[in-house]
Amino acid sequence: MIFVYPTDTAYALGCDARDDYAVRKIFEIKKRKQEKTLPLIASSIEMARDWCELSGKAEDLAKKYWPGALTLVLPVKKQGLSALVVNNGAVAIRVPDSKDARDLSEKLGALIVSTSANKAGDENPYSIEDVKKSLSNKINLVDQIIDKGELKKRESSTIIKIDKDNIEVVRKGAVSIPTSSRR
Repeated sequence: MIFVYPTDTAYALGCDARDDYAVRKIFEIKKRKQEKTLPLIASSIEMARDWCELSGKAEDLAKKYWPGALTLVLPVKKQGLSALVVNNGAVAIRVPDSKDARDLSEKLGALIVSTSANKAGDENPYSIEDVKKSLSNKINLVDQIIDKGELKKRESSTIIKIDKDNIEVVRKGAVSIPTSSRR
């Protein structure tokens, strides 16, 4: 099942991250190259810990910024996710400051894909009208739309990669990591 849903940063296109067929369908809908993996949402820090290695600096950042617009690139510690969301044994994951998004993950009992609900390269969508305009006829491949009206325009999540407590900012976004947190 493919769904459009609100997050704390924009409307997202998602599915159960374990469903390889649905993940492939999201790439088709977005016209996105499969070399670019898709970020994930967890309902809680506990769910993120269940799937990923969350220790040291990553644990500190998660405790400080989750729920929120910080995505961490973390090593996967168990099998079951679509290969299309895993890159070099890691996933990009966050616990959003959006009850709707967390509830979807909780109800599915799984990590969910969370990529902006637009054609690759288009502006982030803040309304269902934006989503429909960007996706055009590909919107017909979506099974469910959760419309919460016009969302407040916000920056995308900051993406951080941590290697042995060294922090690399992959994408600057809504969360600014103080330089004292970097090593």
